[in-house]
Amino acid sequence: MRRDVLLGALALLALIGVSLLGRHEQTPKRPTRGSADFNSGGYRAWYDLMAREGVRVMRYRQHHDALPNSGIDTLVLAFPEDGFAAWDAAERDAVRAWVRAGGRLIDIGLTPRTSHDDAKDEVAFLEEHRFDRGPLHGTWASLVAALPQRGTDRLVPAPHKKFQTLLGDRAGALAVRYRYGKGEVIGLADAAAFQNDALERGDAARLAYLAARPGTPNGIVAFDEAVRGDLVEKAWYQALNAPELVALGIAALAGLLWLLYGIVPLGPPVRLRAPREPTSEEFVDAVAALYQRARARDHARDALVADARRSLDRAPRTAANVALAKSVLYTATYSFADDAALIDVAKLARTAREETIRATSPDRRSGAFARGVGARRRRR
Repeated sequence: MRRDVLLGALALLALIGVSLLGRHEQTPKRPTRGSADFNSGGYRAWYDLMAREGVRVMRYRQHHDALPNSGIDTLVLAFPEDGFAAWDAAERDAVRAWVRAGGRLIDIGLTPRTSHDDAKDEVAFLEEHRFDRGPLHGTWASLVAALPQRGTDRLVPAPHKKFQTLLGDRAGALAVRYRYGKGEVIGLADAAAFQNDALERGDAARLAYLAARPGTPNGIVAFDEAVRGDLVEKAWYQALNAPELVALGIAALAGLLWLLYGIVPLGPPVRLRAPREPTSEEFVDAVAALYQRARARDHARDALVADARRSLDRAPRTAANVALAKSVLYTATYSFADDAALIDVAKLARTAREETIRATSPDRRSGAFARGVGARRRRR
Protein backbone atom coordinates (compact mmCIF):
# COMPACT_ATOMS: atom_id res chain seq x y z
CA MET A 1 0.00 0.00 0.00
CA ARG A 2 1.26 3.41 -0.93
CA ARG A 3 2.26 5.70 1.90
CA ASP A 4 0.09 8.65 0.80
CA VAL A 5 -3.02 6.44 0.64
CA LEU A 6 -2.36 5.21 4.17
CA LEU A 7 -1.95 8.75 5.47
CA GLY A 8 -5.19 9.82 3.74
CA ALA A 9 -7.12 6.92 5.31
CA LEU A 10 -5.77 7.75 8.77
CA ALA A 11 -6.72 11.42 8.36
CA LEU A 12 -10.24 10.43 7.30
CA LEU A 13 -10.63 8.15 10.31
CA ALA A 14 -9.43 10.96 12.57
CA LEU A 15 -12.04 13.35 11.16
CA ILE A 16 -14.79 10.76 11.63
CA GLY A 17 -13.71 10.19 15.22
CA VAL A 18 -13.66 13.90 16.00
CA SER A 19 -17.13 14.35 14.49
CA LEU A 20 -18.55 11.45 16.52
CA LEU A 21 -16.90 12.40 19.78
CA GLY A 22 -17.29 16.12 19.30
CA ARG A 23 -19.74 18.22 21.24
CA HIS A 24 -23.10 18.39 19.51
CA GLU A 25 -25.42 21.36 19.65
CA GLN A 26 -27.62 21.10 22.69
CA THR A 27 -31.34 21.52 22.74
CA PRO A 28 -32.32 24.99 23.97
CA LYS A 29 -32.93 24.83 27.69
CA ARG A 30 -35.53 27.60 27.71
CA PRO A 31 -38.50 27.98 25.35
CA THR A 32 -37.85 30.05 22.25
CA ARG A 33 -41.50 30.14 21.09
CA GLY A 34 -40.30 30.34 17.51
CA SER A 35 -42.56 29.13 14.74
CA ALA A 36 -39.67 27.13 13.20
CA ASP A 37 -38.59 25.49 16.49
CA PHE A 38 -39.51 21.78 16.72
CA ASN A 39 -38.36 21.50 20.34
CA SER A 40 -40.78 21.38 23.22
CA GLY A 41 -40.60 25.13 23.80
CA GLY A 42 -41.26 26.11 20.18
CA TYR A 43 -44.41 27.14 18.34
CA ARG A 44 -43.93 24.98 15.24
CA ALA A 45 -46.98 22.86 16.09
CA TRP A 46 -49.14 26.01 16.27
CA TYR A 47 -47.77 27.18 12.91
CA ASP A 48 -48.51 23.81 11.29
CA LEU A 49 -51.97 23.71 12.89
CA MET A 50 -52.98 27.00 11.26
CA ALA A 51 -51.59 25.85 7.91
CA ARG A 52 -53.57 22.57 8.09
CA GLU A 53 -56.74 24.53 8.79
CA GLY A 54 -56.32 26.40 5.50
CA VAL A 55 -55.05 29.65 6.98
CA ARG A 56 -52.39 31.57 5.04
CA VAL A 57 -49.46 31.66 7.44
CA MET A 58 -46.01 33.19 7.14
CA ARG A 59 -43.05 34.22 9.28
CA TYR A 60 -42.43 37.92 9.76
CA ARG A 61 -38.70 38.77 9.64
CA GLN A 62 -38.58 42.54 9.13
CA HIS A 63 -38.50 45.57 11.38
CA HIS A 64 -41.96 46.48 12.58
CA ASP A 65 -42.06 49.81 10.76
CA ALA A 66 -42.62 47.71 7.61
CA LEU A 67 -45.88 46.23 8.93
CA PRO A 68 -48.20 48.69 7.11
CA ASN A 69 -46.85 47.52 3.73
CA SER A 70 -46.64 43.81 4.58
CA GLY A 71 -50.26 42.88 3.84
CA ILE A 72 -50.52 41.02 7.16
CA ASP A 73 -53.94 40.70 8.78
CA THR A 74 -52.93 39.12 12.12
CA LEU A 75 -49.56 39.20 13.89
CA VAL A 76 -48.74 36.56 16.53
CA LEU A 77 -46.29 38.11 18.99
CA ALA A 78 -44.61 35.92 21.64
CA PHE A 79 -41.22 36.61 23.23
CA PRO A 80 -38.60 33.98 24.13
CA GLU A 81 -38.34 33.05 27.77
CA ASP A 82 -34.59 33.61 27.96
CA GLY A 83 -35.12 37.38 27.96
CA PHE A 84 -33.21 38.02 24.74
CA ALA A 85 -35.41 39.95 22.33
CA ALA A 86 -34.79 42.42 19.52
CA TRP A 87 -37.26 44.82 21.07
CA ASP A 88 -36.99 48.51 21.84
CA ALA A 89 -39.18 51.60 22.05
CA ALA A 90 -39.12 52.14 18.29
CA GLU A 91 -40.29 48.57 17.56
CA ARG A 92 -42.98 48.84 20.23
CA ASP A 93 -44.28 52.14 18.86
CA ALA A 94 -44.31 50.73 15.32
CA VAL A 95 -46.46 47.78 16.42
CA ARG A 96 -48.84 50.08 18.29
CA ALA A 97 -49.18 52.37 15.29
CA TRP A 98 -49.94 49.41 13.04
CA VAL A 99 -52.68 48.16 15.39
CA ARG A 100 -54.17 51.66 15.69
CA ALA A 101 -54.41 51.80 11.90
CA GLY A 102 -56.47 48.59 11.79
CA GLY A 103 -54.09 45.70 12.46
CA ARG A 104 -54.87 42.66 14.58
CA LEU A 105 -52.35 41.62 17.24
CA ILE A 106 -52.16 38.38 19.24
CA ASP A 107 -50.24 39.50 22.33
CA ILE A 108 -48.99 36.44 24.21
CA GLY A 109 -47.43 36.36 27.65
CA LEU A 110 -45.07 38.92 29.10
CA THR A 111 -43.73 41.75 26.93
CA PRO A 112 -40.20 43.00 27.79
CA ARG A 113 -40.02 46.54 29.06
CA THR A 114 -38.11 49.10 27.04
CA SER A 115 -35.95 51.95 28.30
CA HIS A 116 -38.68 54.41 27.32
CA ASP A 117 -41.65 52.29 28.26
CA ASP A 118 -44.88 54.22 28.67
CA ALA A 119 -47.65 52.32 30.45
CA LYS A 120 -50.38 54.91 29.86
CA ASP A 121 -51.34 53.32 26.53
CA GLU A 122 -51.55 49.81 27.93
CA VAL A 123 -54.99 48.27 28.38
CA ALA A 124 -54.14 44.98 30.11
CA PHE A 125 -51.42 43.88 32.54
CA LEU A 126 -50.26 40.52 33.84
CA GLU A 127 -50.58 39.70 37.53
CA GLU A 128 -49.68 36.50 39.33
CA HIS A 129 -52.64 34.74 40.96
CA ARG A 130 -52.29 31.44 42.80
CA PHE A 131 -55.94 30.94 43.71
CA ASP A 132 -58.08 27.92 42.94
CA ARG A 133 -58.47 27.93 39.18
CA GLY A 134 -61.90 26.27 38.98
CA PRO A 135 -63.89 25.77 35.75
CA LEU A 136 -63.44 27.89 32.64
CA HIS A 137 -65.89 30.62 31.72
CA GLY A 138 -66.19 33.32 29.09
CA THR A 139 -67.14 33.72 25.44
CA TRP A 140 -64.97 30.81 24.32
CA ALA A 141 -65.77 28.52 27.25
CA SER A 142 -68.26 26.52 25.15
CA LEU A 143 -65.48 25.68 22.67
CA VAL A 144 -62.60 25.30 25.13
CA ALA A 145 -63.78 23.03 27.92
CA ALA A 146 -60.43 21.77 29.20
CA LEU A 147 -57.13 23.60 29.45
CA PRO A 148 -54.62 21.78 31.66
CA GLN A 149 -51.81 24.30 31.06
CA ARG A 150 -52.98 27.62 32.50
CA GLY A 151 -50.01 29.00 34.44
CA THR A 152 -50.30 31.46 37.32
CA ASP A 153 -50.44 34.75 35.40
CA ARG A 154 -53.78 36.43 34.72
CA LEU A 155 -54.77 39.51 32.74
CA VAL A 156 -56.17 42.50 34.61
CA PRO A 157 -57.39 45.77 33.07
CA ALA A 158 -55.43 48.99 33.47
CA PRO A 159 -57.08 51.80 35.46
CA HIS A 160 -60.06 53.25 33.58
CA LYS A 161 -59.69 50.58 30.87
CA LYS A 162 -62.00 47.72 29.92
CA PHE A 163 -61.69 44.50 27.95
CA GLN A 164 -63.85 41.52 27.01
CA THR A 165 -62.98 38.28 28.77
CA LEU A 166 -62.92 35.49 26.20
CA LEU A 167 -61.71 32.78 28.57
CA GLY A 168 -61.04 32.79 32.29
CA ASP A 169 -61.33 30.96 35.57
CA ARG A 170 -61.63 31.91 39.21
CA ALA A 171 -58.07 33.25 39.28
CA GLY A 172 -58.73 35.73 36.47
CA ALA A 173 -58.76 36.22 32.71
CA LEU A 174 -56.75 33.89 30.46
CA ALA A 175 -57.76 35.38 27.10
CA VAL A 176 -59.18 38.86 26.51
CA ARG A 177 -60.10 41.06 23.58
CA TYR A 178 -60.13 44.86 23.34
CA ARG A 179 -60.14 47.59 20.74
CA TYR A 180 -56.99 49.62 20.16
CA GLY A 181 -57.64 52.48 17.79
CA LYS A 182 -59.10 50.98 14.63
CA GLY A 183 -57.50 47.62 15.35
CA GLU A 184 -57.97 44.76 17.77
CA VAL A 185 -55.78 43.00 20.32
CA ILE A 186 -56.22 39.44 21.59
CA GLY A 187 -54.33 39.08 24.86
CA LEU A 188 -53.27 35.60 26.06
CA ALA A 189 -51.92 35.29 29.59
CA ASP A 190 -49.88 32.08 29.40
CA ALA A 191 -47.39 31.67 26.54
CA ALA A 192 -46.50 28.13 27.64
CA ALA A 193 -50.02 26.87 26.82
CA PHE A 194 -49.27 27.08 23.07
CA GLN A 195 -45.85 25.42 23.01
CA ASN A 196 -45.26 22.17 21.15
CA ASP A 197 -45.34 20.07 24.33
CA ALA A 198 -48.64 21.57 25.54
CA LEU A 199 -50.68 22.07 22.38
CA GLU A 200 -51.86 18.46 22.27
CA ARG A 201 -53.35 18.56 25.76
CA GLY A 202 -57.01 19.25 26.29
CA ASP A 203 -58.46 21.96 24.06
CA ALA A 204 -55.24 23.98 23.79
CA ALA A 205 -55.13 23.48 20.01
CA ARG A 206 -58.69 24.75 19.68
CA LEU A 207 -57.83 27.82 21.77
CA ALA A 208 -54.75 28.44 19.60
CA TYR A 209 -56.86 28.35 16.45
CA LEU A 210 -59.57 30.60 17.91
CA ALA A 211 -56.98 33.18 18.95
CA ALA A 212 -54.91 33.26 15.75
CA ARG A 213 -57.58 32.92 13.07
CA PRO A 214 -57.53 35.93 10.73
CA GLY A 215 -59.98 38.77 11.21
CA THR A 216 -60.77 38.99 7.48
CA PRO A 217 -61.47 36.20 4.98
CA ASN A 218 -58.29 34.82 3.42
CA GLY A 219 -56.21 37.11 5.64
CA ILE A 220 -52.55 36.39 6.35
CA VAL A 221 -51.46 35.28 9.82
CA ALA A 222 -47.79 36.01 10.54
CA PHE A 223 -45.70 34.64 13.40
CA ASP A 224 -43.26 37.31 14.52
CA GLU A 225 -39.68 36.04 14.26
CA ALA A 226 -38.12 39.52 14.28
CA VAL A 227 -38.35 39.71 18.08
CA ARG A 228 -35.90 36.78 18.22
CA GLY A 229 -33.38 38.65 16.08
CA ASP A 230 -34.27 36.72 12.91
CA LEU A 231 -34.32 39.77 10.67
CA VAL A 232 -34.17 40.23 6.94
CA GLU A 233 -33.00 43.79 6.43
CA LYS A 234 -34.65 46.14 3.96
CA ALA A 235 -33.42 46.49 0.43
CA TRP A 236 -31.22 49.55 -0.06
CA TYR A 237 -33.90 51.39 -2.06
CA GLN A 238 -36.48 50.85 0.68
CA ALA A 239 -34.26 52.68 3.18
CA LEU A 240 -34.32 55.89 1.09
CA ASN A 241 -36.79 58.69 1.73
CA ALA A 242 -38.86 60.43 -0.96
CA PRO A 243 -36.37 63.23 -1.86
CA GLU A 244 -33.54 60.71 -2.14
CA LEU A 245 -35.65 58.49 -4.40
CA VAL A 246 -36.48 61.49 -6.63
CA ALA A 247 -32.80 62.42 -6.89
CA LEU A 248 -31.92 58.83 -7.69
CA GLY A 249 -34.59 58.74 -10.40
CA ILE A 250 -33.29 61.94 -12.00
CA ALA A 251 -29.73 60.60 -11.98
CA ALA A 252 -30.89 57.32 -13.51
CA LEU A 253 -32.84 59.16 -16.22
CA ALA A 254 -29.81 61.32 -17.04
CA GLY A 255 -27.63 58.23 -17.31
CA LEU A 256 -30.18 56.52 -19.54
CA LEU A 257 -30.37 59.52 -21.88
CA TRP A 258 -26.58 59.67 -22.02
CA LEU A 259 -26.46 55.97 -22.91
CA LEU A 260 -29.15 56.34 -25.57
CA TYR A 261 -27.36 59.33 -27.06
CA GLY A 262 -24.31 57.15 -27.56
CA ILE A 263 -26.42 54.65 -29.51
CA VAL A 264 -29.06 56.81 -31.21
CA PRO A 265 -28.19 60.48 -31.94
CA LEU A 266 -30.71 62.70 -30.18
CA GLY A 267 -29.45 65.97 -31.71
CA PRO A 268 -26.94 67.51 -34.10
CA PRO A 269 -23.31 66.68 -33.42
CA VAL A 270 -21.13 69.35 -31.84
CA ARG A 271 -18.29 70.32 -34.17
CA LEU A 272 -15.01 70.85 -32.41
CA ARG A 273 -13.33 72.33 -35.52
CA ALA A 274 -14.27 74.95 -38.09
CA PRO A 275 -16.56 73.58 -40.79
CA ARG A 276 -14.06 74.74 -43.51
CA GLU A 277 -10.55 76.09 -43.92
CA PRO A 278 -10.24 79.82 -44.71
CA THR A 279 -9.60 80.72 -48.35
CA SER A 280 -6.44 82.44 -49.57
CA GLU A 281 -8.29 85.72 -50.02
CA GLU A 282 -9.59 85.64 -46.44
CA PHE A 283 -6.11 84.86 -45.17
CA VAL A 284 -4.60 87.78 -47.12
CA ASP A 285 -7.31 90.12 -45.78
CA ALA A 286 -6.58 89.05 -42.22
CA VAL A 287 -2.85 89.62 -42.65
CA ALA A 288 -3.51 93.04 -44.22
CA ALA A 289 -5.68 93.99 -41.26
CA LEU A 290 -2.85 93.07 -38.91
CA TYR A 291 -0.37 95.17 -40.89
CA GLN A 292 -2.79 98.08 -40.99
CA ARG A 293 -3.17 97.93 -37.23
CA ALA A 294 0.62 97.82 -36.83
CA ARG A 295 1.02 100.94 -39.04
CA ALA A 296 -1.64 102.76 -37.05
CA ARG A 297 0.26 101.90 -33.88
CA ASP A 298 3.48 103.30 -35.38
CA HIS A 299 1.71 106.53 -36.40
CA ALA A 300 0.40 106.94 -32.87
CA ARG A 301 3.89 106.34 -31.51
CA ASP A 302 5.39 109.02 -33.80
CA ALA A 303 2.77 111.57 -32.71
CA LEU A 304 3.37 110.89 -29.01
CA VAL A 305 7.15 111.08 -29.43
CA ALA A 306 6.91 114.41 -31.31
CA ASP A 307 4.70 115.84 -28.57
CA ALA A 308 7.16 114.71 -25.90
CA ARG A 309 10.10 116.29 -27.77
CA ARG A 310 8.30 119.62 -28.10
CA SER A 311 7.57 119.61 -24.40
CA LEU A 312 11.16 118.78 -23.46
CA ASP A 313 12.56 121.46 -25.79
CA ARG A 314 10.77 124.11 -23.71
CA ALA A 315 11.83 122.56 -20.41
CA PRO A 316 15.10 123.43 -18.62
CA ARG A 317 18.07 121.09 -19.03
CA THR A 318 17.88 119.31 -15.71
CA ALA A 319 19.19 115.81 -15.02
CA ALA A 320 15.65 114.39 -14.88
CA ASN A 321 14.71 116.03 -18.18
CA VAL A 322 17.89 114.80 -19.86
CA ALA A 323 17.08 111.21 -18.77
CA LEU A 324 13.51 111.66 -19.98
CA ALA A 325 14.77 112.92 -23.35
CA LYS A 326 16.94 109.82 -23.73
CA SER A 327 13.91 107.61 -23.03
CA VAL A 328 11.90 109.48 -25.67
CA LEU A 329 14.73 109.10 -28.17
CA TYR A 330 14.92 105.35 -27.54
CA THR A 331 11.16 105.01 -27.91
CA ALA A 332 11.24 106.72 -31.30
CA THR A 333 13.31 103.85 -32.71
CA TYR A 334 11.44 101.03 -30.95
CA SER A 335 8.90 98.90 -32.83
CA PHE A 336 5.81 98.11 -30.78
CA ALA A 337 4.37 94.60 -30.66
CA ASP A 338 1.17 95.38 -28.76
CA ASP A 339 -0.95 98.19 -27.41
CA ALA A 340 0.57 97.96 -23.93
CA ALA A 341 3.86 99.46 -25.21
CA LEU A 342 1.90 102.27 -26.86
CA ILE A 343 0.27 103.09 -23.54
CA ASP A 344 3.73 103.33 -21.96
CA VAL A 345 4.75 105.90 -24.61
CA ALA A 346 1.61 107.91 -23.87
CA LYS A 347 2.55 107.95 -20.18
CA LEU A 348 6.06 109.10 -21.13
CA ALA A 349 4.70 111.98 -23.25
CA ARG A 350 2.40 113.00 -20.42
CA THR A 351 5.34 113.06 -18.00
CA ALA A 352 7.32 115.31 -20.38
CA ARG A 353 4.37 117.67 -20.70
CA GLU A 354 3.95 117.86 -16.91
CA GLU A 355 7.66 118.65 -16.48
CA THR A 356 7.42 121.49 -19.03
CA ILE A 357 4.34 122.96 -17.37
CA ARG A 358 5.97 122.76 -13.97
CA ALA A 359 9.17 124.47 -15.25
CA THR A 360 7.36 127.36 -17.01
CA SER A 361 4.82 128.04 -14.25
CA PRO A 362 4.84 131.62 -12.74
CA ASP A 363 5.00 130.05 -9.27
CA ARG A 364 8.50 128.81 -10.04
CA ARG A 365 9.76 132.13 -11.59
CA SER A 366 8.57 134.59 -8.89
CA GLY A 367 8.47 133.35 -5.38
CA ALA A 368 7.02 136.61 -3.99
CA PHE A 369 4.14 136.57 -6.43
CA ALA A 370 3.48 132.96 -5.79
CA ARG A 371 3.37 133.43 -2.05
CA GLY A 372 1.36 136.70 -2.24
CA VAL A 373 3.79 138.76 -0.11
CA GLY A 374 2.82 142.45 0.45
CA ALA A 375 -0.58 144.00 0.96
CA ARG A 376 -2.41 146.17 -1.49
CA ARG A 377 -2.46 149.83 -0.77
CA ARG A 378 -5.77 151.35 0.07
CA ARG A 379 -6.84 153.89 -2.52
CA ARG A 380 -7.00 157.42 -1.29
